[in-house]
Amino acid sequence: RTFGSNGARAVNVKLAIAAVTPIRQRTQFSCMSASMLMCLKANGLPCDGGEDEVNKVMGAAPMKGAAWEQALACAQHYGCRATLTCPSTVAQLKDWTDRGIPVMIAWNPEGREWSHASVVFDVVENAEHGMLIHVADPNIPDPDERGRVVPKKDFYAKWYEKWPSYMVRRPAMAIER
Repeated sequence: RTFGSNGARAVNVKLAIAAVTPIRQRTQFSCMSASMLMCLKANGLPCDGGEDEVNKVMGAAPMKGAAWEQALACAQHYGCRATLTCPSTVAQLKDWTDRGIPVMIAWNPEGREWSHASVVFDVVENAEHGMLIHVADPNIPDPDERGRVVPKKDFYAKWYEKWPSYMVRRPAMAIER
């Protein structure tokens, strides 16, 4: 961050991006576990047991996945701080990722009947789209891909979690050491 001559914060300077290495989830119900694993590794935790180890702690299950409460407990188990914000904003995602903090999100990139967890690791300014959001997605339909770059307008349209009779708008959970 830089400061003006009077000591007030003048400009938010990007210090980093979250050091996320995208992975592919092993099962159809483990997007939360795979996303948490990416966040833990970005924070320097080895998690040598991989997705299976994280899932034993988190407890994602077939036809149920995992809830945010399980993800919060899992982050704490590994010695991390988790900050769950709902509704969040792209500006907040940018603030976190500019400080190197990975952010788990729930969204619906394919418009399916269920929500999906992924990790935002960078948000960049873009002349054409305003901002571009870089997402490590553990279950992109194309098996050769691991990430998406989504324009801000499109991202906001997909960033929600489905509940039985309503939508939860813009859930985001920053994971930091």
